[in-house]
Amino acid sequence: MVPPIIPNDSPLVRPVSVRPVDRVAAIIAALALLLSIAGTVWFLAGFLENDTEFRASSSAFLLSMGLGAFAIIPSAVALRLSMGAWRRGFRRIDGLWTLVMMVPWTLLSIVVLSRAPLPGWVGWLALLLSTLLSLWAAASLVQLWRAPDHAREPESVTPR
Repeated sequence: MVPPIIPNDSPLVRPVSVRPVDRVAAIIAALALLLSIAGTVWFLAGFLENDTEFRASSSAFLLSMGLGAFAIIPSAVALRLSMGAWRRGFRRIDGLWTLVMMVPWTLLSIVVLSRAPLPGWVGWLALLLSTLLSLWAAASLVQLWRAPDHAREPESVTPR
C-alpha cells in the first residue's frame, strides 16, 4: 500500500464560520419554494374548476407547470445555494447565482400584483421573499468583499 502524501490527521479544508443568517436564508428559500409550489397548484386548480375535459385539463396542466417553473426552479436553486452556504460557508458564486435567480421571482411577483387572478397577498409575499434573499446575497457579497484576504472564501488548502 502506498503511504498517503498528506497525513490523515491534517484537514484538507479550512474550517469556515457558519453564520446564523445563512440558516435564516435557507428557511426563507424553503418558504419561497413552498409558496411557488402552492401558487402553481392554486393556478392549476383555478383552471380545473371550469375545464372537465382531458384535453383542456392537460393544456391547463402544461400551462400551469410551465409558468410555475419560472418560480419553482429559481426558488429551488436559491434553496440549494443557501443550504450550501449554511453547511460549508458562503462563497461568491452562491451570492451571484442567488441574485440572478431572484430576478424572475421579482418579476413574477410584480405580475401577480398587477394582473394575475391570484390574491394580492401572494404577490406581496413573493416580493418580500425575493427581496429578503436578494438582500442576503448582496450583503454577504459585500461582507465577503470587505473581508481580509485570508478569510475571503472557504476553499481547499493545498499542502506545499
